[in-house]
Amino acid sequence: MIVVVMGLSGSGKSFIAKILHEEFGFEWIRSDAIRKELAGVEEGRHVKVGFGKGIYSEDWTKRVYQEMIKRAEQIHSRGKDVVLDATFLKDWQRNMVKEHFKNAIFLLTQAQEEEIKRRLSKREDISDADFSVYLKQKEIFEEPKEAIVINTQKGREEIKAELQKILGISYP
Repeated sequence: MIVVVMGLSGSGKSFIAKILHEEFGFEWIRSDAIRKELAGVEEGRHVKVGFGKGIYSEDWTKRVYQEMIKRAEQIHSRGKDVVLDATFLKDWQRNMVKEHFKNAIFLLTQAQEEEIKRRLSKREDISDADFSVYLKQKEIFEEPKEAIVINTQKGREEIKAELQKILGISYP
C-alpha cells in the first residue's frame, strides 16, 4: 500500500506519517529529509531562503519528489507499505505519484489556522517551514480532487483508529 500524506506546513503530515510508521510498520519517506540529503545539508541545519527559492524551487521539488517515488518503488517492490510525507501542493506533484502508483491513497491533513500557527512557532524538527511559508503555501495550494481529509487536532489513539478504518488495516 502507498499512502500519500499531504497538506500545508504545520497541518500534521509528519504526525500522521509517524503513526503509520510506528503503529503499522509503514516505511516513512519524508521530503524534508530527502531534500536536505540531496542538497548535502545536515538534517538538523535549517535552510532559510525565500519561498520557492533555492532548494525549495519548483525544480528542486520535482527532483525531491522523483527521488521519493524512486525509493517508494524500491521499498514497495519488496512487499512493504510506504507512506510519502510531503506537501504535494500542486496537481502536477500528485500526478507524479499517480503515474507510478495507480492505487495510492491520498490523505489531506488539516487543522485550524491558529493551531497551525502554534505548531509552527514551537516546531523543532527537520522542516524549515514557518508561518510565513504556510501563508505562501495557502495562496498557491491546489485543492485535490480526491483526498481523504484528516483533522489532526484529535488525539493519537483517535487518529490511529481513523487510519485503521480508512486504510482497512489492523493493529499488528
